[in-house]
Amino acid sequence: MNHTTRVCRIARNDDVKRIFLGLMLSLGIAVSAHGQGEIASGTVSGAGSGPYTYGLSFSDAAGATSPIGSVWYAWVPGSFYLPSNPIGASAPSGWTANLSGTANSVQWTANSSANYIQPGATLSGFGYTANFSPAQLIAAPNSGRSVAYSAGLFSDGGNTFVVQYVPEPSTLGLLLAGGVGLGVARRRRFTT
Repeated sequence: MNHTTRVCRIARNDDVKRIFLGLMLSLGIAVSAHGQGEIASGTVSGAGSGPYTYGLSFSDAAGATSPIGSVWYAWVPGSFYLPSNPIGASAPSGWTANLSGTANSVQWTANSSANYIQPGATLSGFGYTANFSPAQLIAAPNSGRSVAYSAGLFSDGGNTFVVQYVPEPSTLGLLLAGGVGLGVARRRRFTT
């Protein structure tokens, strides 16, 4: 068999596969494909003067094929990333927070599939309190590394992601006001 014949046979096989797939789809027969699973992201911000209060939100990307049913924050298998163990945790309605045995991390699990974070959605209201400051959290290596699962903890392979630290709006406002003040002072200095 020469090269041209082999190429034509391969092309015909691909055409047959496409026709078969199109026929199955037009008849409404389910076709499964390997999907993306959950595609998690999240943010955390901190406030207070000790103990410090942290608020989090988690999102599942619109392109995800699975919802998020649980998150283990500041943890990947074998590693815990918070500067110390939190002293308390809270969860939005329909979710449960767990510190028990999690050493330097927090677990959140949906109470039922009706409360999962669906693809394209964001859920806020996750939180914890701790004795470490936002500066200490930011300085801790990998403090945002986390794992999201499509149902309960370890229900699938999980999606490792990084929760990004976002300054509190009041902190951001103070920084902005300070920057404006410095700009005004500098301008006055150069105009006089």
